[in-house]
Amino acid sequence: MNNNASVNKCPYRSPMAVSDAIADIIRDKVVCELGCAEGDNLAFMGRYAKKVFGIEYLPRRYHHAQKRGFEVLIQDYRNSPIPDADVYYFWPDNVKRDSEYLVSKILKNQEFDGTIIAAGDAGFPPDSPVIKRIAKSGRLIEVPFNEGNGYRENGIFLLAIVERGK
Repeated sequence: MNNNASVNKCPYRSPMAVSDAIADIIRDKVVCELGCAEGDNLAFMGRYAKKVFGIEYLPRRYHHAQKRGFEVLIQDYRNSPIPDADVYYFWPDNVKRDSEYLVSKILKNQEFDGTIIAAGDAGFPPDSPVIKRIAKSGRLIEVPFNEGNGYRENGIFLLAIVERGK
C-alpha cells in the first residue's frame, strides 16, 4: 500500500530527500530498513525499490507500520538474524552503539553482495563521527534537506554507503 499520507516530522524519520538521493542505488532492488519505525522511509524508498520491508522492535511502531500496509517484521535486529536483501538502510536510535555493529553483522554474511547505507544527521553530534568512520569503507554523501523551520527539520543528512561485490 505504501501510504505517503501523514508521515512524521523530523527527527523521527529520514527526510524524503534521502530516498531521492539514493534512488539509483535502490532502484529495482529489495530494500530492508533496519529500525523502520512507522514506515515513513519505507514509503519514500518504495517509490524506487522493487520491494521494501522493515524490521522494528517497538510494538507500537510495528503495529502502526503494519496498519499502513507495510511488510514489517517485529524483532530486534541486534539479537535476531537479519533477513536477506539487496540493500540495507538504517538510521538507528543509538548511532554510536548500533551503526558500526550493524555494518559488521551484515558483512559477516559471506554471501551478501549488496549495499549498506548507514544514515545520520550531520547536525546531531553523535551521528557525524560514526557515519564518517563507516564511510572510510565506502563513500560518504551529504544530502541537504529542508522540511520546515523547526528543530532538525532542515540540515544535512550524512549517508555512508558501503558496497560489496561492485
